[in-house]
Amino acid sequence: MSATFYTRMAATASRLLTKYGMEITIKRLSGNSINPVTGAVVTGTTTTYTPQGIVQHYNDNQIDGTRILASDRLVIVDETVEPLTTDTITLSSQDWSIISVKEVKPSTVGVVYFIQARK
Repeated sequence: MSATFYTRMAATASRLLTKYGMEITIKRLSGNSINPVTGAVVTGTTTTYTPQGIVQHYNDNQIDGTRILASDRLVIVDETVEPLTTDTITLSSQDWSIISVKEVKPSTVGVVYFIQARK
């Protein structure tokens, strides 16, 4: 299929996530450094991204107790920002760690990201 088809699919996914989903907050900390004199960590800056997305529980048949826990959440976000496993995601006013990120990119165009989030 052509890139044009997947560009339209990404636009459709974004439109549906905006209509039926919510704003998801992803926080990225960058620029941490270590003070060479004191050895203390100097905190960098936090950048906040707000893609549209939905939050779901994993199906029982996906939970294996090791890679996916019962308390994990599946978060699907649009293609506006690429989540990293070093980011944190805010769900219900609580920060969750990002365990894994899978991009749906059947061509040269990304459509959505699937995020595994854990408290």
